[in-house]
Amino acid sequence: MLTSKKQFSEYYHGYYRQLCLHALHFLCDADEAEDVVQDTFVNLWDKRDQLEKIKSVKAYLYTAVRNNCLTRIRDAKPTTSLDKWSGEELLTGDEQMERAEMEARVWKMIDELPERRREIFLMAKRDGMRYKDIAEQTGLTVKTVENHVLRAMQSLRAKDIKAYLFFFA
Repeated sequence: MLTSKKQFSEYYHGYYRQLCLHALHFLCDADEAEDVVQDTFVNLWDKRDQLEKIKSVKAYLYTAVRNNCLTRIRDAKPTTSLDKWSGEELLTGDEQMERAEMEARVWKMIDELPERRREIFLMAKRDGMRYKDIAEQTGLTVKTVENHVLRAMQSLRAKDIKAYLFFFA
């Protein structure tokens, strides 16, 4: 199933971002999440000759990332109170996969915004900056910053209302 570099590259480029988001839900650390996903792909490459038995590489990757994350959590913190869990860890594998795919769609839509609008939108929504602070940092007026964020939100809502409502409503 996974015998060529081209095929491996397709899996890597097709699932990398979604798997990082999936891992991020468990680890709450972007660098560590990327490490887990990269390790998972290394293991996939090492086992490429054995993968003919696997019906879905996608499901295999999600399961491997989840298991690798849980192993890291277990090894880093031998005992963790259930009170500290956010509830996302209790979602089923399919629910986690659906959420990661939805997040990937939102990030893809954000990536497609015009550069300046994307930059301002991320400063406001991802970084939590106030419009006044963004205006000072970018040399724009507060009204211009507001317009960029508003238009970005309108664009995202128009492209995929379900994903928009999931994350911004």
